[in-house]
Amino acid sequence: MKGVFFSEKVKEELSSLPIEGKKASFSEILGFLKTRGNFDIKKGKFTVSLGNIAAARRFIQLLEYIAGKGKTDFIQVGVRDLDKRHRVTIIVPEGIVNISWKEWSNYETIHKLIGNDVIGFSHFFRGIFLAGGSITNPRKHYHLEIVMFDEEFLQNMKENIMKLLGIKGNVVKLRYSYRLYFKRSGAILELLHFMGAKNSAYEFERVIREKAAKGDTNRSINFITANAVRSGTSIAKQIEAIRKIDEILGIDKLPEDLRKVALARLENEDMSLRELGELLNMSKMMVYNRLKKILKISEDLL
Repeated sequence: MKGVFFSEKVKEELSSLPIEGKKASFSEILGFLKTRGNFDIKKGKFTVSLGNIAAARRFIQLLEYIAGKGKTDFIQVGVRDLDKRHRVTIIVPEGIVNISWKEWSNYETIHKLIGNDVIGFSHFFRGIFLAGGSITNPRKHYHLEIVMFDEEFLQNMKENIMKLLGIKGNVVKLRYSYRLYFKRSGAILELLHFMGAKNSAYEFERVIREKAAKGDTNRSINFITANAVRSGTSIAKQIEAIRKIDEILGIDKLPEDLRKVALARLENEDMSLRELGELLNMSKMMVYNRLKKILKISEDLL
C-alpha cells in the first residue's frame, strides 16, 4: 500500500469483507445513510452520493442482501464523471432499508437501533468510513478523518468512540462542513482493526515500527554527533589553554601532575579523557580534574 492510494486500498479491503448477516448489514447501511445520505420526503427515498467505486459497490451489495430477491430493481444507480473522478449516486426507497426519515435524522434513535454493542458499532463505523472517511499514508504522517455536514452527529460519534474504545478524537469546523479526526498512530491502528481492515492494520503497524527504528537510529546518530562536537570543542579549549600557559608561563612551571597531563594532551589531541587516563595510569575523573585546573590557570593569566 503505497503513496496516495493508501486510503483507497483500505476502502477496497473493507468493501471486500464478507457480509456477516442482516443485523451487521443494517448497521453498516446506517453508516452510509447517515454520512452521505439525503432524504426526499415526497418521494420517500434516500439518495446516497459516494466518491469511491468500491464503497458504492459495497453499499449496493448490502442493500441487495437485506432487501432479498425481487426488491433490488427499485434501487437506482447513476455514475457521473467529475474532473476524472467518478461519483456514484444510489437512490433507495425508504422501505428497502426499513428505517424512516425521522429515525435516520436522529442520532439518539440510531444509537438505540445499534445499542451499546461494540460489534454493531464497528459495522456502523465501517459504513461511515467507507462513505465519508479517509486515512493518510502513514509514511507521511498519521491522520484518519470523517467529514460530514452534521456537527452534532460527529460530536456524538466522538463521545461514543471514547466511551466504547477509549480513543480520543477531535471535531473541527471546515469551510462548509465538519471533521472528526484522529492523529495518534495507536488510535488509528486500533480503528483499522475495529473496522475489520486487518491487512491495512498490519501494513500500518509495520510502517510504525520502521519509523520508530529509524527514529531510534537518528537519535543515536545525533547523540553521538553531539557528543563528538562537545568533545572536540572541549579538547580545542584545553589545547588553547595549555599553549597559552606555555607561551606566558612555560609548561615546566606547572606542578608535576598537571605538567604530565598537559604534555599528554598536546601529544594526543584526538584522545578522549578515558584514553588519556589509560595512557597516564589515571582515572577519567583524575584527568578531567587536572585539565580543569589547567583551564583555570590559563584564565587567570593576563
